[in-house]
Amino acid sequence: MKWKKLSSKIVYKNQWLRLREDTVIRPDGKKGKYGIVERPPANFVIALDQKGLIFFIKEYRYPIKKTIMQLPAGTTDKNKSSLTSAKKELFEETGLKAKSWQKLGQFYIGPGHENIYANVFLATKINISKLNKSTPSGDELILKVIKLPIAKIKKLISSNRIECGITLAALNLYFSKKKK
Repeated sequence: MKWKKLSSKIVYKNQWLRLREDTVIRPDGKKGKYGIVERPPANFVIALDQKGLIFFIKEYRYPIKKTIMQLPAGTTDKNKSSLTSAKKELFEETGLKAKSWQKLGQFYIGPGHENIYANVFLATKINISKLNKSTPSGDELILKVIKLPIAKIKKLISSNRIECGITLAALNLYFSKKKK
């Protein structure tokens, strides 16, 4: 048996997301409710300089009340491509621009409760002339832009010091493609 949607309604929305509640018949035949978070695709950027260092941001994240290290990222702007939005986010969060862009892949973030997927881009041939001269929006608190060698990143991962799950998944995608 499959899921069957009987009705759907938006129970909350703001400029970043919508929360949809569906009335469903579950695979076991029972009627129920299913809540789904809807957002535009996210775009995570692995900005790799000529020396093989990857740029990260240190940003305070209100929901968890702490500063974490993550890759530059943001959502896809309405009526813009994911790549165009990724380029914009990289510049806004770090001041970096890249001449070469490659999409490494995409994946769903939390398919049990949201429809959001993340695109992962590799940005190379980095121009650092405006590094840290970015202009983040009022809802971001980026404290620092740092660049790290791969060996240090792997140590941070193994010691649980990189805590952003999407950053971890994006780096895994990069590392797995880099081996090939």
